[in-house]
Amino acid sequence: MNDNEKKSSDWKIIIGGILLIIVLFIGVKLVFRFLEEAIPQSHLTGTPAVSASQSAPDTSQGEAEAPSFCVHCGKGLPESFQWGQFCPYCGEKIEQ
Repeated sequence: MNDNEKKSSDWKIIIGGILLIIVLFIGVKLVFRFLEEAIPQSHLTGTPAVSASQSAPDTSQGEAEAPSFCVHCGKGLPESFQWGQFCPYCGEKIEQ
């Protein structure tokens, strides 16, 4: 009789483990779904948000046009980039 009890408890442990894996998998999926809804995709595109305190330079005053590519690493710079700022990719200061 001891042998029968051991066999039935083995099946219970196996089924319990499988159910635990399924519940954990569904839980992780739900967490990521809620995170996706909480964090809009527009924040993940990598384009920096321009605050109201930052304004584009007025090129009519004789200032040189800001570069569109970093002179150090060659990656494209955001449209709001100005001379004297640091490259968001390599961290080097872009001077005129």
